[in-house]
Amino acid sequence: MYLEGLLRSAMHDFQAELVCRHDAALDAWARRIAGAGAVVHRLDLKGPADYLALRGLVRRAAVVHLVLAYPVGKYQLAAALLTAVSRTPLVITHQLVIDIPSIQMRAPRRLFWRLAFARYGRLARWNIASSRSGRELLLRYGFPAERTELIYNGADVARFRPLAGAERERVRAAIAGAVGAPPWPRDTVLAGTVARLTPQKGLFDLVDAAATVARQFPQVRFVIVGDGELRRAITERIAAAAIEGQVWLAGSRPLDEVAAWLGAADLFVLSSRYEGLPLALMEAMAAGCPVVATDVGGVAEVIADESVGLVVPPAQPARLAQAISRLVGSPAVREAMSRAVRQRVLASFSVEACYEKTTAIYRRLTSSWPARVRD
Repeated sequence: MYLEGLLRSAMHDFQAELVCRHDAALDAWARRIAGAGAVVHRLDLKGPADYLALRGLVRRAAVVHLVLAYPVGKYQLAAALLTAVSRTPLVITHQLVIDIPSIQMRAPRRLFWRLAFARYGRLARWNIASSRSGRELLLRYGFPAERTELIYNGADVARFRPLAGAERERVRAAIAGAVGAPPWPRDTVLAGTVARLTPQKGLFDLVDAAATVARQFPQVRFVIVGDGELRRAITERIAAAAIEGQVWLAGSRPLDEVAAWLGAADLFVLSSRYEGLPLALMEAMAAGCPVVATDVGGVAEVIADESVGLVVPPAQPARLAQAISRLVGSPAVREAMSRAVRQRVLASFSVEACYEKTTAIYRRLTSSWPARVRD
């Protein structure tokens, strides 16, 4: 959602154009962006015609913004190289910065990507890190400190907000119906997770932790929103643990529905093995969810102390279960945290601040291109 919101914000001052692959998972997102007024180009970079088309797009642009969700990727590297060759100012946001040696791949491929990733520091006119830990890693790769800025992601606090009273009960009933569960008792403690079903998100750890928590607290329900290649394996893990009535996979859901579900939840669990600065975490906090999260990426920068959440080491299901149980068994603690987490986001992680700081970079880089800027 970061890029969609940024594009909508940038369109107040610029003609925004989006370039992305042909991918069914991106279709609805691309249509929303086109509907908001941006020009959308679908290029796969699989043949000369696509490369020529992309080169033409970047050559006539005043600035190109590349969002890296992972430190390796042929599409992103090709886009960066074409932009540099065209002498168009390039901004790169590094949403997920991982040290290349920690990624499992063959040694020659790792060497190539280590060299290629370091090259981004010279290809880009400006680099943006979404967490302090990410910026520090970029600097270790030789990125110039004076052109590598920390801009935290932000949550849309108008969309993500706590629900109360009859509205909250209605949404909780709707969640149960949507996942095919029988009506939940009023004392149900609802733990939400929003994540792609991929190895990165540590969802096997979450299922193992949920099995432990469920034995102690039969009133707990875990709902995991998202889809991905591990859906079948996670379903099998849930069945093996005999917790089908307490852990539910909800699949992908519309953004407004996700916001409502978080607003009606009692807590949020992030079990990732690695992250940048997870937007889902901040959105859950804006929705008033106390959080249990693994200490990865910039998570500890958001959860500064136990007034807003509990942080545990990654890949340790027993520690994750212990922290979840602590919140499930402490309604008073959850209530206090619910107030504190939203205030934390309001004070330090505003989506408006994120977009304004980013578009300020655009304005700085395009100051010599007045024809590209709207009146």
